[in-house]
Amino acid sequence: MAGAARQFWLFVIPFIVGFAAVGLLALSFFFPGELYTVDSTGYLLTAIVAVASLGIVVWQSVASERTVVGGIDEREQR
Repeated sequence: MAGAARQFWLFVIPFIVGFAAVGLLALSFFFPGELYTVDSTGYLLTAIVAVASLGIVVWQSVASERTVVGGIDEREQR
């Protein structure tokens, strides 16, 4: 159960953080200077957080799949 809970939270938290950062970047694009008053370094850091978080989501979803060496499942081998 601990492994499943860890996989769940390694998917949910980065998913929420990643899409929140992407949403913040989208809103700052439509409302420049009014919503997000930082310089270009802030935009860059927000983009890095978004990419890293969504990268963790992709990594976690790929790592949770069961595959054997070579990408062939055991039942398909002859």
